Amino acid sequence: MIRASLIAAVALISGMVVLPASVSADTGDVSDTVLAHPDVRLVSSSPPVGVLGNCSLGGMLCGHIYNDDNNQNLRITTDWGKRSNSATWRTLKVGQNSKEIGVKDADGFWIPKGCFGKVAFVQKLGPGWYKVYDGQHIHLTDIVC
Repeated sequence: MIRASLIAAVALISGMVVLPASVSADTGDVSDTVLAHPDVRLVSSSPPVGVLGNCSLGGMLCGHIYNDDNNQNLRITTDWGKRSNSATWRTLKVGQNSKEIGVKDADGFWIPKGCFGKVAFVQKLGPGWYKVYDGQHIHLTDIVC
């Protein structure tokens, strides 16, 4: 296990592993959605083929979500490919993070229609599902409905 950790650390440091710097939205019908930050990319209704609901690099790089809002609960999914299935949903109460509720790898979060969220106080997101990539730690700092 130590050897695997060392290999992963070397891969990250040497640039062999590139982690995405943004989250992506899936709003279903994106024609009326305006996203305020250029790093946010829309995802088609059918997700890309890949490992869903699992961490990368032998289980060491996982997605984590933090609900840093002080009023609203946040819906997350443990499986991006099945995000429309409520069996994959968990609720982060105010101040909770995905690890605290037993979710090893969070794959996305939902901003309800009529609401917007902010990531790290600056990245404003409209309604829809947002993909969280392995290695990302997403802090929802404001959810307004």
